[in-house]
Amino acid sequence: MKKVKPEHRFADETYSMVKSFVIRGNILTYQILEGLAESKNLDEMLVKLKGTEYAEVVSNLQSPYTAHNVERAFRRRLVHIHQAVLKVTPKTSLLASYYLKFMAGNLKVLLKGRAQNKSDEEIGRHLDMYAEELVGRRDLIVRALSAETLDQTVEALKGSEFAREAESALEIFKDSGKFQIFDIYIDKTFYGKVLNAFTSEHKDDARVRDIVAVDVDSYNTLAVLRGRLWNLDPSEIRGLLVEPFFDVTERCLKDMIDAESVAEAVKILSRTSYRKVISQADLPESVISGLEDAFRVLGYQRAMNPFLWDIHKISIALGAVKLSELEVKNLSAIAFGVEQHIDFKDIMARIVLLK
Repeated sequence: MKKVKPEHRFADETYSMVKSFVIRGNILTYQILEGLAESKNLDEMLVKLKGTEYAEVVSNLQSPYTAHNVERAFRRRLVHIHQAVLKVTPKTSLLASYYLKFMAGNLKVLLKGRAQNKSDEEIGRHLDMYAEELVGRRDLIVRALSAETLDQTVEALKGSEFAREAESALEIFKDSGKFQIFDIYIDKTFYGKVLNAFTSEHKDDARVRDIVAVDVDSYNTLAVLRGRLWNLDPSEIRGLLVEPFFDVTERCLKDMIDAESVAEAVKILSRTSYRKVISQADLPESVISGLEDAFRVLGYQRAMNPFLWDIHKISIALGAVKLSELEVKNLSAIAFGVEQHIDFKDIMARIVLLK
């Protein structure tokens, strides 16, 4: 990935700490989220947001408002926050690697859309290349989008960091018909970049390890379980894994791959430190979905910890970005609920609140 170059005259630990704490301090309170969820419509919700840090974001929106367009505006603010933290933080490789998540999201939409024979118009509605534009990477998505077939789309990724994994995903898709395989392989590239940055600059930082570990453990665990669910060959599932391994060890993952069923594989996971996040649902699909949600919440909880314990460390900057991401997810869930006239209590039930 092309690195986002920080402005070095401002890039030091003090500026990074101050910026990160300001971002953390501006996170919307539970009371504000409640007030937003009580809105009668999106117009009212956006009026309420004008009294918050989202004032500029909502002022630039044009009616008629939709939850989709509102979410896009929220996500663009998240891009700006990520960029702002990058500019003031030294040793930016880890933060730059996490920025790759925006591009990965667009590629997953594009590849899955092609795999499902969706039209360019339909795919385009779910793409937003704003993050790529800010770092000069828009051409990759445009080139891939201009391809007419799935094979040509994968071919268009040659020369990028996603090329090899996209080719592997295409091969498995043709055998299995599971278009979701593109999600896993694009994520494999993303987490590979994160791990490279972690091991090169932050492997001895315990707080950074805590944050990165839950992301990587979640990816590896869910990749194995979904591979089992889709009846992939053991060798194909092993090819999905990224390393170094953390609290879900290589041995544990191997045992999960070799287990007789998805249920047995989950039992093996229960022997790890993640036993408390395992869902009690009956259906394998529900167990996997529940695990994914629980891992995500745990990751956000760990993003909070640096603000309690660390000073002058990269974990605070990473925590600020992740907590901002959670806020965007919460606001987007509220916007959807308000648009669909979902009951206030049901909307708030979808909100992730950190203790």
